[in-house]
Amino acid sequence: MYGVVKPAHLLLLLIVVIPGVIGGILAANRGRNFVGWSLACAIFPIFLLVIYFEKPRREVEGKFRRCGSCGEYYRWRDPSCKYCGTPHPSV
Repeated sequence: MYGVVKPAHLLLLLIVVIPGVIGGILAANRGRNFVGWSLACAIFPIFLLVIYFEKPRREVEGKFRRCGSCGEYYRWRDPSCKYCGTPHPSV
C-alpha cells in the first residue's frame, strides 16, 4: 500500500534523523564539524548534550566572539564578556 507511513519509518525518523540534524546544526554553530557530529548524534543521541554544553572551537560570525582580554568565547549578542566583564568593541 503506497502513501502510508509505516511505524518503523517514523521511529527511524524520530530516533536517528532528527537528533543527527540537530547535533549537526549545534556543532556548526560552535565551529565544529557538521558531518562528524551529525553522525555521532544520530548513533548516540546523548552527544546532543555534549555538543550543547561544549565551548566553541573558534569565533563564529553571528554566534560567538572571542574576548580580547581573557580569550574566552562568549555569545555574539552579549554586550560584554561574561567571564571578565570587558565590553566588546563597537563595530
